[in-house]
Amino acid sequence: MTNEEIEVRVWAAITLSLTGILVVSVLTILGGVLFVEHDMERISPIDEAFLAILKDIMLLCIGAIGGVVGRKSLSSALEKRNAASD
Repeated sequence: MTNEEIEVRVWAAITLSLTGILVVSVLTILGGVLFVEHDMERISPIDEAFLAILKDIMLLCIGAIGGVVGRKSLSSALEKRNAASD
């Protein structure tokens, strides 16, 4: 395998891992919040804490996925531009 093929596979593994973490975290926390019987007038403090954790996890994973994908697309765009100018 060439270096480019190895790099593509590593970036794909990282992106899929971060996406998996995001999906599992979202489903777990939402399942915990939705399927627990609670007062309908307001949200409980523990549910507020779960939702705050969910927000932090989502921001972290989405930012990391965006950084990984953005880095790869930027480097490939620069390579295409350099190849076109040569």
